[in-house]
Amino acid sequence: MDFNEVNELLSRHLDTPNDTPPLYHYTSVYGLEGIMDKGEVWVSHTDFLNDKTERLYSGNIIVELIEKKFKAKAAELVKDLKDYPPLNNLLDKIREVFQIKNVPTFVLSLSTNKDSNLLWSNYSKDDGYNIEFDPDFFEEDIQVETDNIKGATLFKSKVIYDEEKHFLALSELADKYVEHFFMNRNQSDEDFGSTLQKMHLAHQVMAAFFKDSCFQQEEEWRIVLFVPIKNIPIEHRIMNGAFIPYVKLSFDKKLIKGVTIGPKNKMDISEEGLKSFLNTKGYNLNRIEIKRSKIPYRY
Repeated sequence: MDFNEVNELLSRHLDTPNDTPPLYHYTSVYGLEGIMDKGEVWVSHTDFLNDKTERLYSGNIIVELIEKKFKAKAAELVKDLKDYPPLNNLLDKIREVFQIKNVPTFVLSLSTNKDSNLLWSNYSKDDGYNIEFDPDFFEEDIQVETDNIKGATLFKSKVIYDEEKHFLALSELADKYVEHFFMNRNQSDEDFGSTLQKMHLAHQVMAAFFKDSCFQQEEEWRIVLFVPIKNIPIEHRIMNGAFIPYVKLSFDKKLIKGVTIGPKNKMDISEEGLKSFLNTKGYNLNRIEIKRSKIPYRY
């Protein structure tokens, strides 16, 4: 399996529609300040996301699929191959692949829901803001700061919550793992491992976009960044008493179409203060819609 096959597999199983809707990023007032001032978003390391089980979800599925398919294939071959190498040795290689340290993965979360009670609560503490981006932000204009990050790869897709689609994609990838094990079992460890790591990268991309259906209320779209370890200019922000590693992505500030003030931020001065801030940063207030959440919190 080469990188062209990896990309072809991912293009069939990820979901990037031609017509992107407006997308919203929920953040705190401090996040808003940085995004609006510098025209950059902070993309957080996946190991530090709110859902600690996220990456385990697809990993558990594919390991189960590989072992099942592997044993079925081995049972066919053992009938005819008396000198077949110990099956457990090859099965152990499956498990070893999933012990490989993942390529560091960073995620920017967006949503098609412009006024979500859940997202206000989870990502902006109710008194934060959400930023509306033009569809071009997702489709083409966001970019890695190439002077700072070398060898980075970007993937963009809707998050997929459909378990049937997860199994279809992961089953196809599991078939490729098993095929590789049985057709190339006599390869050198270096060649064998190189192909496995390409497959592992394909799985890692899928894991970034496949989420349990219990999260579908988030209506999430993602921009996912993979970067070789030695090339990451990591910075850190503080959230909930912890240091969160992130990298920066830059974009054209003209792609910001609006800002919504969170439902608990009921201060009279919040809207006027926001307008004053945007005006000093050179934004045309005739082009940016500023509004308040319509969620009717009492306090």
